[in-house]
Order: sequence, then structure tokens, then C-alpha cells
Amino acid sequence: MKRIKYGSDDGITIVELAISSFILLIIGAIMLTALLMVVRTNEAVAQDTESLTTARIARHRLEQEIRQADAVLPTSSSTSIDLWLDENNDDIQDPNELITWAFKDLDGTPGGKAQLVRSVADTAIGDRVDGIHYRSPAGSAYSPFTYSGTPPAVQQVTLTLIVEPESDSGGGESVTLESTVTPRNTN
Repeated sequence: MKRIKYGSDDGITIVELAISSFILLIIGAIMLTALLMVVRTNEAVAQDTESLTTARIARHRLEQEIRQADAVLPTSSSTSIDLWLDENNDDIQDPNELITWAFKDLDGTPGGKAQLVRSVADTAIGDRVDGIHYRSPAGSAYSPFTYSGTPPAVQQVTLTLIVEPESDSGGGESVTLESTVTPRNTN
């Protein structure tokens, strides 16, 4: 009986093994690089989204305090807003009723990064920082607070917050949050 050969029993050569291993290595390196890029991008987007969400919450809180304010104080400027919220309705400006929202410069460069800080004249109540990086108004043409009228005769406050990306990957863009608020006790 004669045997039928179905293929060569020689196996593969070392050259074929080296070439296939090299091709597999290149494909693996490309896939790993792509995976790492996706992970980095996802982390940057998550950080920027979290910053924007927190900034919107801070803007909402600021809008709410401006709406509830009994007065926008004359000490307000284009980089800070001073409010009086008469919580006990006694028409007396108590220290715990005087609220200031201002930008604290972080890096000292014009238009650099800053944080929005809420402080109360009563020193027993500590400052509240939202931890989000905004564009600093220091040394730049950026005015976060503009007023229709001179405080205290303010009819409307326009609030402009420029949120800077938190990620250092350089892929994020600044986002501008703008709103106009009318204090409830305008004259």
C-alpha cells in the first residue's frame, strides 16, 4: 500500500517563525499604543467634564445669590462682586450677610489660571473655593462681572466665567459660561 502525502512534514523554518513573530509584535505595539491613547483621551475628557459640571454648579449658586441679594454693594468691581443678603430681614448689614465672590490668581500670569472664591465678611465663616480653574482676570481684558448701572443701583449683572481645561494633555479647550441675572430688589 502506498502512502499519500498531505503536506510536507518539514514544519516551519526559523525565518518564517521570525517574520511571523515580528509581524505579530508590530500589530501588538500598534494596538497597545491605540489603547493607551484612548485611555488618556478618556481621562482628559472626564476631567474636563467634571470641571465644567462643577463650574456650572458654582455659576448656578452665584446666580442664585445675586437674585436673592438685597443689594449689590458699591465695592463691587469687574473682577469681584459684593452682595448683601439680609437673611433676618432687619435691614442691617450684619457681617455674616456680606458675601464676596472674587477671583484668586493662581499663577501670576495675565489671563492665566484663577479660582473663584466665595467669602463672607464674618471671619468665623471660612472661604469656600470650588477648585475649578477659570481664566484669571488679572492683567487681562477679561471682565467676569459687568453691571447695568453703578452699584448699588444695579439692574442686572452679567456673569462671564471662562473655564480653563484641567487636563495638562493640551487637548482641552476653554469654555465660556455666560448669564445675565437680575437682583430681586432692584430700584
